[in-house]
Amino acid sequence: MAVLVVGESLVDVVVGADGEEIDTRPGGAPLNVAVGLARLDVDSCLLTAFADDEHGAVLARHIRDSGVRLLGAGSSTQPTSVARAVLDARQHATYEFALHWDPGRVDLPADLDALHVGSLGTVVGPGDQVVRSLVAQARAAGVPVTYDPNVRPAVSTDAAVAWAGVRRWAAAADVVKMSDDDAAYLRPGRSVDDLLDAMLSAGAALAVLTQGADGTLLATATARVHRPAPPVDVVDTVGAGDSFMAGLITALLDHDLLRTDRLARLSERELTEVGDWAAGVAAITCSRRGADPPWRADLGA
Repeated sequence: MAVLVVGESLVDVVVGADGEEIDTRPGGAPLNVAVGLARLDVDSCLLTAFADDEHGAVLARHIRDSGVRLLGAGSSTQPTSVARAVLDARQHATYEFALHWDPGRVDLPADLDALHVGSLGTVVGPGDQVVRSLVAQARAAGVPVTYDPNVRPAVSTDAAVAWAGVRRWAAAADVVKMSDDDAAYLRPGRSVDDLLDAMLSAGAALAVLTQGADGTLLATATARVHRPAPPVDVVDTVGAGDSFMAGLITALLDHDLLRTDRLARLSERELTEVGDWAAGVAAITCSRRGADPPWRADLGA
């Protein structure tokens, strides 16, 4: 099972509610997903961009130690990207970015089970055009595409423009996972069912909405389930959505469901199984400091 993840890698500087710097860790949603997949025993390959500098060395070591195969790391002439994750009193993170995203041109590798894209990698140039080309190649080859917009208002400052972009990417994806933060920014005042319907009507076969402690909604055109969140003592939520995404992809692969001819026909039982497993992966991440996704052994699997 081989999954190519394409998108930004960066260093997360975590800042507490009191303004004190707590930690500096590897981050970036696509990097987190790639690491999460590898730790769940998926053959995970990452196309990203970082520099040959101090922060880049941290990323390279983290990628290697987690068992991710690095397809490429372009943009070496620019500093490694940095995100400041500022925690509020509820340990919820908001972000500020210094981002450079140019992975260089590459063709889609052969023998992939899935391509995952999302976050800043799909909205920041010039790398967004590389991602768009790889998605088009995946569609032509029948490779399933998973997408997590992971919208950052600090970067996508116009919500209407961002929503139009999400719809375009969703039209090229088989699986779309969004968060309640995405929903609140992109479609304020709209119901969760409205948002799921919009993703399905755009072209996704499976739409997922994570809602933190309020659980998860998973929907196809013919089945829809709500799953409660597992109990967890939250340390922080950094990387939790990325861990859910890695868990969702892994669960779909484990059950041989991540196929373009199968996703739209998932039953309520299958949606429940993959949703609960992904939520368990995210819960472990919430119990740890920073984006530190679990290994498969941590789940007793």
